[in-house]
Amino acid sequence: MRLLIVEDEPGIALMMEDVAIDAGFEIAGIAGNMSEALELGSEADIAIIDVRLGDGLTGPSIARALFSGFGLGVVYFTVNPGLIENPEAVVTKPASPERIVDALSMAAQNARARTHRVASGPTFH
Repeated sequence: MRLLIVEDEPGIALMMEDVAIDAGFEIAGIAGNMSEALELGSEADIAIIDVRLGDGLTGPSIARALFSGFGLGVVYFTVNPGLIENPEAVVTKPASPERIVDALSMAAQNARARTHRVASGPTFH
């Protein structure tokens, strides 16, 4: 499963990269803002997104664009989960590596289920 990390703090992005690689994820890229995230979106299956980046409160907009454009599952990474409506998964900062892996695994499982439903097509009775 290919992961896009959307985080503007390099130290946190590298920590998430190490945790994800150790858990068996392939890294599709690291983006520090919305335009970089959208450029890399087609390379990923799921994304972990900081809600508040240097270009503002863009995490929810990035998540919507990545889901609608590429079907990516999304995990939010934030200090303020109240800023997010209807999250698939949220990791509250600071987070343990185990919590990050649990959320990424859940998003990956949901992404696989979505892909399977689309690939199977509709069922008629």
